Amino acid sequence: MKKTIYFIAILLIAISFTACTDIERDTVDLNADVEISSFTIKGVEGTIDTAKQTIKLFMPPGTDLTSLTTSISISDGATVTPASGLSMDFSSSSTTPVVYRVFNKNVYNTYKVTVEETKAKITMFKVGDAVGDINEANRTITVYVPAATDLKSITPVIQYTAGATISPVSGEIVDFTNPVVYTLNYVGYQFSYTVTVQHGSIPGLVIFNGEDVKPVWANIAATVESPYANPLTDGINTTQFCASIMKAGTDTDAGGKPWSGGALWNSYKVNINPAEYDRFSIMVLKNVAGDVQLEIQSDGEQNKDWLKVWYSEDNLGKWQKLTFKIPENRTAVINNILVAIHCHDAGQPVAFPTQRMYWDELIALPKE
Repeated sequence: MKKTIYFIAILLIAISFTACTDIERDTVDLNADVEISSFTIKGVEGTIDTAKQTIKLFMPPGTDLTSLTTSISISDGATVTPASGLSMDFSSSSTTPVVYRVFNKNVYNTYKVTVEETKAKITMFKVGDAVGDINEANRTITVYVPAATDLKSITPVIQYTAGATISPVSGEIVDFTNPVVYTLNYVGYQFSYTVTVQHGSIPGLVIFNGEDVKPVWANIAATVESPYANPLTDGINTTQFCASIMKAGTDTDAGGKPWSGGALWNSYKVNINPAEYDRFSIMVLKNVAGDVQLEIQSDGEQNKDWLKVWYSEDNLGKWQKLTFKIPENRTAVINNILVAIHCHDAGQPVAFPTQRMYWDELIALPKE
């Protein structure tokens, strides 16, 4: 008799549980609208990719991205966080998108929002084997070519921001008897560079070229090998030797630290006066995009400045010439130069396989 009572009790509990579960299922709404229909900042409408769950906005040149107020449209009954109307910092969103989530009843949707100041750049301007010096601050490019070069018939090879158009076009024969203005058109804006091609050699102080100027690089969290055979001599860097390190993909002392690279100091320190020089250029080759950092110091590791320039995805596996601007307010003489070939924030290493990286042609450029 007791067994029968126990069985009936268990059966009733099971039926009750099933009924409750069915009721709960009936109240769950998985069809609620969780889409962002519009995302606007200062009248600029974002491009929404529902499939990829991304939103991208390009703001006018000069926009301060650190404090922008959003206007977001969603369906009735839904909520979004961060809320519409809040002022947000989008200054780092090109590498770390700002996450927005739309909630409605029992479901939610996530969007990654990227806001960038509209910019189009010429990243390389080459005439034969001569690579131009790009002064981004002044929007000028200067190319020094051999004396026998006919300036009336120059055919430049140009690299520039993906998605932009350029005039004159890359590969077009141009008369450079006088400076020529090149104009990039990009998402409704124009960006111009004045390009000068002239006979002569690049003015500047050669700090390292792996050939006849080859000071010894001190190891900074990784072993620097120099001179090291240039792995790509048929590109913009035709010299036979360069400097190289094996960069680890983990945050270790074997080359994974954010400051892994090489230093010129002590017996190989330099003497660069910011009153005479305002930029450094350097050739870089690696297989992962990311910041390259030059740390400049006075003797005794004083008066430090950290200069960063992005090695782009378009140049993976190729030499790219990077130009670093010395801060305008710097007056202290530069004695030490540290090259971090792939820099990231301490404790936040960018995941990539351990690989060899290269740098070459470090030059201090005089003020124009």
